[in-house]
Amino acid sequence: MSAPASEIERIAGIAKALGHPTRVQIVELLARQAECRGADVFGELPLAQSTISEHLKVLREAGIVDSSPDGPAMVYCLAPEALSAVASFVSRILEERACCTSSGACSTGGC
Repeated sequence: MSAPASEIERIAGIAKALGHPTRVQIVELLARQAECRGADVFGELPLAQSTISEHLKVLREAGIVDSSPDGPAMVYCLAPEALSAVASFVSRILEERACCTSSGACSTGGC
């Protein structure tokens, strides 16, 4: 069963946003806590603040990270809906995938 076009676009956008090692590191950092101040994110990664800010922007635009102001600072947290959508998509692919043996024989409906 093929996913709706809107779901495919959403998953592709999330996958693209996660296509950089720094952004994966940011997601891992945010996964370890309910929320994280921007200064904490900047302190954890050996990159310029402007570079990290750009990566956070990409993650926010993809819906992976939410942010809110806290005085002069920003607070970041994961948006679990986006990661759940990816997890559901991957689970469905794993359940529906065709399996091929070394002899070239293939079967559908999981391995």
